[in-house]
Amino acid sequence: MYSTPADLAKLLPEHEIMQLTDDPRVNDINDPVIQGILTEAIDQADREIDGFVGCVRSIPLDPVPALITNISSKLAGHYLWLRRPGVDEPEPWREETKYMRRLLQLIAEGKLAIGPEEGGVAEAQQATVWATSGARQFTREGL
Repeated sequence: MYSTPADLAKLLPEHEIMQLTDDPRVNDINDPVIQGILTEAIDQADREIDGFVGCVRSIPLDPVPALITNISSKLAGHYLWLRRPGVDEPEPWREETKYMRRLLQLIAEGKLAIGPEEGGVAEAQQATVWATSGARQFTREGL
């Protein structure tokens, strides 16, 4: 899994997670049924991620880049909302889902890097920075 139920809990308040997952009405986020629902939402998100990332990298990713963990947990949140027909997903979540899918598209096109391959090392790129400034405004004598 690219993210965990704990990652998802950082994005959604517990009461929302319970509204979206508590089918057996146990009111306990650690209940195996609730954890199973969260895991299934994460699995759905991860399968979607693999569909994009698999265009440019070997999958499953190991280690998992932080960007992929973030995308996984946000898409899993989207899949939790889809479990409740008739309940509208909040607009910020819909927009974030669109953004996460755009990031995945950029990854698949090779326009967004997610880090080095397993065992690989990111190559340092040489860069030059030039800075200019205007005349000094303050001096020790004229503060």
